[in-house]
Amino acid sequence: MNVEQLKRLMEERGENQAGLARLIGITPDKMSKTLSGKRNLKLEEGNILRRYFGLDNDEGRPARPHMLPIVGLVSAGAWKEGFEHVRGHMPSPDSDLSTDAFVVIVEGDSMNKVVDDGEAVIVDPSRRELLPRRYYVVRNASGETTFKQYQDQPARLEPCSTNKEHRTIYPGQEEFIVIGRVLKAVRDL
Repeated sequence: MNVEQLKRLMEERGENQAGLARLIGITPDKMSKTLSGKRNLKLEEGNILRRYFGLDNDEGRPARPHMLPIVGLVSAGAWKEGFEHVRGHMPSPDSDLSTDAFVVIVEGDSMNKVVDDGEAVIVDPSRRELLPRRYYVVRNASGETTFKQYQDQPARLEPCSTNKEHRTIYPGQEEFIVIGRVLKAVRDL
């Protein structure tokens, strides 16, 4: 992928430098230098961008990317009604994601050490087995959802927050089902 192609794709898709910098794990300053030709993309950075923009064929033409539905909000706090109708779609940033994966927007601060209020996360509903230190979206019997980290010994769903008011959820004390494992944070949708 060359700089001109990257600039064209950014303009076509309405992407900005800061969002793409976060996607590939570099600073906005480094992305600015890349776009001005003063810095070359590293191989893995280019691979991430090619997958994100759907450039996975030899000719470098856009292939049709897998689109993930954006299905609404998930509470990062108390239980709250969350999933709504499909609000839109975004290209999958990873070709290895399940075709059942979907995107939700985080609302609240109980997970602000991991994801900020208003950012998005990708949830894979095919991965429901609770594993220590992994993140999950769960739903209670009233249909309300929340986003937490699973810990074992004892089993619990923990907030990861600077706000100490958020509480831990213990299986057996509150009934819930696992909607799916949170695999990725996505910024600047």
